Amino acid sequence: MNFGFDSITLWSKNGERRSLEFVRNRVNVLSGGSHTGKSALLDIIDYCFLASSHKLPDSIINENVAWYGLKFYVNDKTYAIARRSPRGNHVSNDYYFSSTGVVPEVPEANTREDDIRTILEGEFNIDERVTVAYGGKALKANSKVSFRYFFLFNTISEDIITNSKVFFDKQTEDRYREALPRIFDMALGIDDLANMAAREQKEYLEKQLQRAEKKSAQLTSGKDEFDNELRQIAVKAAEYGIFSGNTSTISRDVVRRAIAEAASVDTGRALDRYAEASAELFSVERRLRQLEQFTSEYRAYKDTLKNAEDSLLPIEQLIKQAPTIVKSEIFDELISSLKADLLAVKKSTAKKHPVDGQITTMVLSLREERDKLEREITGLPREPMSFASEREKWLFVGEAKGRFSAYDAVAPVAFAEMPILQTDDLQEQIDKIEVRDVDETRASVISLINEIAQELLTDTENALANYATYQTEFVYKEKRLRLRKPRSSLLENVGSSSNHMFLHLLQFLALHEVAISHRSPFVPSFLIIDQPSRPYYPDDKANDNVILTNSDSEKVAIAFKLLDHFVKRMNDEYDTQFQMIVFEHVPRNTFDNMNYVHLLPEFRDGEALIPPSWQNA
Repeated sequence: MNFGFDSITLWSKNGERRSLEFVRNRVNVLSGGSHTGKSALLDIIDYCFLASSHKLPDSIINENVAWYGLKFYVNDKTYAIARRSPRGNHVSNDYYFSSTGVVPEVPEANTREDDIRTILEGEFNIDERVTVAYGGKALKANSKVSFRYFFLFNTISEDIITNSKVFFDKQTEDRYREALPRIFDMALGIDDLANMAAREQKEYLEKQLQRAEKKSAQLTSGKDEFDNELRQIAVKAAEYGIFSGNTSTISRDVVRRAIAEAASVDTGRALDRYAEASAELFSVERRLRQLEQFTSEYRAYKDTLKNAEDSLLPIEQLIKQAPTIVKSEIFDELISSLKADLLAVKKSTAKKHPVDGQITTMVLSLREERDKLEREITGLPREPMSFASEREKWLFVGEAKGRFSAYDAVAPVAFAEMPILQTDDLQEQIDKIEVRDVDETRASVISLINEIAQELLTDTENALANYATYQTEFVYKEKRLRLRKPRSSLLENVGSSSNHMFLHLLQFLALHEVAISHRSPFVPSFLIIDQPSRPYYPDDKANDNVILTNSDSEKVAIAFKLLDHFVKRMNDEYDTQFQMIVFEHVPRNTFDNMNYVHLLPEFRDGEALIPPSWQNA
């Protein structure tokens, strides 16, 4: 994603304008003394890009600035954005925006923040499909990804450049700390929008299937309980002579009507049917046991034939070798007999016989008949009963009618839903969705990060001293680059803030090369670095009175040569432009013979981000 800055502009409260111009496809170095406002430029960029809070220093800077603005380019477009300065801790909602990159003499609010966000999301290829895969304390699952999250790949601030464990900015803020692992795969091309959409659709359908199966199970269970209770009422009613006891007529309406009428009839026929059904069930179960025993014995017979076939296999080899064997008088007769036995055994085991299918069909038919009889018997009375009094009869009738009324209120609605739950259709849709497993791609990308970082480590010569020959190891879970001793699995606890600074540079350059090689639409191709020379000053603080030793100056030069060569390599190998903006303190001669370094006017001798004239106004 070709992205960079043409200028940063400040407007004073008196209407004056101050601009810093940057060159595309170069390492833009702004060098200067302490307390001149260099580091504040990073906060200005963050504020203009719709930040909901700010870190702009109020003293000298914010108290003298009315508007902050940027002119930036994205792919083949140039934009300009300006934002009114905050009041205290409260950010402004006043924005100026130009889709043609026009920087005004004096900005006036002309655009809503939401409109600017929509434009920038479009440039970052962010739409409704680009969502947070899983939630956290600060981020909600399936919420849209902010384009600001991808700027985590574009800054190495003074807060982290020498940090031994934290390699990304804003990791003290919950929102950005949670965002980093959620966007990392997307940013580096490990995962893509099509695969993410397919995964999201599949997960949605799987949830729908789980709900449907759960609902179906609940309905089925409820219907079974209802049917069982209905049959219990019918059995008791038949025992008392209120219901005929014919299981073929058992239904809610039939049983309820019989209960309502409370008509006494002879239950003899029902009792006879109970005896008949029990006898039929006994007969069916006996036939089933016989068939199952036959099936077991037939299977054992087939296994015996198979074993016999295996034992006769050497005969095949003997027949093949017959021409070369010295034969006795009975050889041909013996071989012919064995050959006939072998063919007979093969014929018996090679294919299914009609008996195989017939037995299976008979077993299935008998099992269905058994289930049907068992169900019928549950609805038949076992022995005749009579009410002790009319009161007992009417108590039973009232209780049964009450239970039917309860069923009427719930069952029709619940059971009517059952045909709607098409679990088979959902499963078929799920099976058709192909989701690529990203584990293999992730391993490949990590390997590529390590490979690139290793080459960059070699380019640093001896800047990392004892670690110059170590192997780079990107720890995916921690999102940081570490070093491993050759032929060892132990990850080194690297010391020295100088080494930490170089590890930050190696990691970010490697990540950007991976993003460029994968043509990531999410990672902007720029990098802002706040003072790589910081480790070489006492207490990590730059001071004009401190002159670096030759060895320290050499290491700073190596760091900038690394950046210079990286921009050149992106141009040569990937035909891609890359911009860097670096805030520094070292003298200008540090950058001699670096073809891709552009030096801005220094912030020295009274020159600073906020001109003295603004402070005196």
